[in-house]
Amino acid sequence: MAKRSERDTKELIRELKSKRKRRKVLGTSLKSVGALVIIAAIIVGIVLAADSLGSKSADSTVAGFVRTSTTKTSIKSTTTASSTTERPSTTERRASSTTSTEPSTTTLPPSSTTTTNWLAGKVVVIDPGHQGRGSSAAEQIGPGSTKTKSEVSSGTASPFTGTAESVVTLAVGLKLQAALKALGIQVVMTRTTQNVDVSNIQRAKIANAAHADLAIRLHCNGSTNRSVHGLFTLYPASIRGWTDDIAAPSKRAAAIIQKAAIAATGAQDRGLEERSDLTGFNWSDVPVTLVEMGFMTNAAEDKLLESGTYQDKIVQGLVNGIVEFLRAG
Repeated sequence: MAKRSERDTKELIRELKSKRKRRKVLGTSLKSVGALVIIAAIIVGIVLAADSLGSKSADSTVAGFVRTSTTKTSIKSTTTASSTTERPSTTERRASSTTSTEPSTTTLPPSSTTTTNWLAGKVVVIDPGHQGRGSSAAEQIGPGSTKTKSEVSSGTASPFTGTAESVVTLAVGLKLQAALKALGIQVVMTRTTQNVDVSNIQRAKIANAAHADLAIRLHCNGSTNRSVHGLFTLYPASIRGWTDDIAAPSKRAAAIIQKAAIAATGAQDRGLEERSDLTGFNWSDVPVTLVEMGFMTNAAEDKLLESGTYQDKIVQGLVNGIVEFLRAG
């Protein structure tokens, strides 16, 4: 009985030890699980925090991009507005090109593309000298004058080709018209064909009615001396009651145009000439000049005057001079 009790006691002790081990293992397991849960929670927390931080960073980056983009757009808009203000208008861009009645090498003045706006308000009258058939009917050389001259003479002609002066002046006049209109200048022609009958008084009155800023008369010359050549420009003498109000600006225009025409053509410079006997001057109420473009009685110069290429050079010089005169006011 005593042995059994001892054996029972030993088994009880073993059982208690076994239970203790199981509890210890279970406790360890529970601790491990708890640790894992805690670790997992920490990881989840870190992930969530990182995600939240990343989102805020991303939002901040996007916001920054939007602000930057908006700023750039604003700057671009401001620049565009400024450029638009300074950019030449469509009329200015059109004025920078040269138009001609035939293939032309005429070059407009360097400043033409930036001067179109103010040139658009200017008026130039072009008077291609003479006409297909002259008129010998008399007209006063000035208002109230007792002195008369033919309404319009037939002009000179080439002794080499037979080409009439009126043909050359009209060809140059039409090219000049196209070049000035390309700049936006308002152009009035006294004639555009050979088949007209327009007296010198009528030509002056056309310019007066147009309130022209300048009237330019185109002529060629002739001489019994066939060696004479060159280009010169006429302007009205100051005559009280007739031209005293336009003499000074006319002379200034003549000087500017003469210089520009010589520079463009390379012709011999025969200078300026004051005239008091020209009907087209004495009836004028606006600044007026007359350009003698060359001598048709000189073989070399006549060939040039009938050449489209040389006519283009003349036009280039005339345009340069006219624009400079108009700019100076």
